[in-house]
Amino acid sequence: MHISCSPLLLLLLAATVSPNGALSDDEKRALVELHNLYRAQVSPPAADMLHMRWDEELAAFAKAYAQQCVWGHNKERGRRGENLFAITEEGMDVPLAMEEWHHEREHYNLSAATCDQGQMCGHYTQLVWAKTERIGCGSHFCEKLQGVEEINIQLLVCNYEPPGNVKGKRPYQEGTPCSLCPSGYRCENSLCGAEPSVNSGLNSGLGHIGGPLLGLLLLPSLVLAGIF
Repeated sequence: MHISCSPLLLLLLAATVSPNGALSDDEKRALVELHNLYRAQVSPPAADMLHMRWDEELAAFAKAYAQQCVWGHNKERGRRGENLFAITEEGMDVPLAMEEWHHEREHYNLSAATCDQGQMCGHYTQLVWAKTERIGCGSHFCEKLQGVEEINIQLLVCNYEPPGNVKGKRPYQEGTPCSLCPSGYRCENSLCGAEPSVNSGLNSGLGHIGGPLLGLLLLPSLVLAGIF
């Protein structure tokens, strides 16, 4: 059920959300930290999981697509992975977005590299894809989101490089954490980390917080999460 109020009022009520729905620096940092937290805590543990860092070029690309207010993957994304999340009337909730993506782990079989029939796992596998090490996200407030009947929606787009979700391949190699780190990488918090990129605009450590599939998940009038 929707509450009738103006978009301006909705934005004023949404904590840490700017007038156009852009992500705050704290939200950007939380996205990186939560990705790395979930990656470090995979079970069974990963031997080759790379530390993820923020990439401003990916963030600009994601923001530009979010501004188009389309519920569906960017067909022009090229060699970039992509996760989508949307929430109605409450402003962006980064921890909830991450929780929804991570929750798909319950339907994923790592040994067989398969997802339970009728379920989605693509958000989770991209989140924990070992070779992905750059992320950039953008958010935008959409009075109307193409492809969705609900109105006043906050859309989050995250793009990744290198992309994950290669058909038939496991997202990571099971083993002792950091035992298969690439040459030149160091082990930190069970992740393989490279030297910070000059393209990274955020301090994205773990210190603060201890082929695409077709589908759409609609939770009653509140949350949308989909990978297509």
